[in-house]
Amino acid sequence: MLKKIAIIMTIFLISVQAVSAAEVGVGVSPGKLSFELNPGAQEEQLLYVINTGSESASYEINIDDSTYESWFSLSPSSFTLQAGENKEVKVILTVPSSAETDVDCKILVYPTSGTEVMTGIRVPVHVDVVSSNSGSSSGGSSSSSSGGGGGSPEPASNVRVKEISQQFVTNGNHIKFEFPQNATPVTYIEFDAKKSAGKITTIVEELKEKSTLTPTEPEGNIYRYLNIWVGNEGFATPENIENSSVGFKVSKAWVTENEIDIDSITFQHFADDIWNSLSAEKVDEDDEYFYFEAKTPGFSPFAITGQKTGYSTEVKADEEESGIQDMETRNSVESENEGENNAEPSPGFCSILTGAGIIISAVIIVKRKSL
Repeated sequence: MLKKIAIIMTIFLISVQAVSAAEVGVGVSPGKLSFELNPGAQEEQLLYVINTGSESASYEINIDDSTYESWFSLSPSSFTLQAGENKEVKVILTVPSSAETDVDCKILVYPTSGTEVMTGIRVPVHVDVVSSNSGSSSGGSSSSSSGGGGGSPEPASNVRVKEISQQFVTNGNHIKFEFPQNATPVTYIEFDAKKSAGKITTIVEELKEKSTLTPTEPEGNIYRYLNIWVGNEGFATPENIENSSVGFKVSKAWVTENEIDIDSITFQHFADDIWNSLSAEKVDEDDEYFYFEAKTPGFSPFAITGQKTGYSTEVKADEEESGIQDMETRNSVESENEGENNAEPSPGFCSILTGAGIIISAVIIVKRKSL
């Protein structure tokens, strides 16, 4: 009997532990970091940690190889995140002046609360130590690929704020990335998966100015410039996903202050070297925002734009005015032509005709008298 009770208690404890582990999760972006530096040089990159679980959790970050621990500064190295929340961590690498060979190590990110099971993620870090006589500059650059899972090609100086979301992508399922922090105008991104890809990271960046990847600006009043990266480069293609859409919001205060026609709100997508207007359907509103959804053929730089109220009326009025001017010009020309066709004989010509008539009449009278 005691043996049965012990077995039942063991199974119960294992079940409780498994549930706790499932409620706490961790995700990171990008999935790897790469540095290229001269000895003695320093570079800073950003690592985003996301709580993918369903409850609040505390996390710690450190270098898993003590040999290179002194090379790195991680700030912050510990923090607490609510479910779905993410944290920006500064990874500062300083290569010792005595370094001669390339280095590979890992950054360990793991939860310290909510579970007794040590579960975490190891982020590979590669440091390419460039010899000073190779002619390379003392600065560094990241070689991570563009796209959601591998970071963003947008310079950090042009990014006002970003938010990330992670989901498991499996073939045949409808996938929805939600952004509960409301850090950017984007509220969700969804699509139907045509292939399984495992855990995918989506990054939304709200920009200070237009993306450095776009040489021109779109038409209309700009509400926000955005970058959206879904998965690694080459993932968000028609071969892998379909029926993609983006949910976004626009401040009612901006609409009022700029006299924007709500029906003119457009989601602009930069692709094939041009801005393409994607129709946006208003799906909801509250006291502060209008909410829209736009279908999109892909993900890259975007812009939310609108036109001032009466813009279309003004254009139509200009066209009508131009038409009226053309009509007046045409009527004027016709009047001149008609005037030429109906012109009265000149006074001199009339005098000659009158004189000839008088002479003929006089001749006729004289002939009658002589008879």
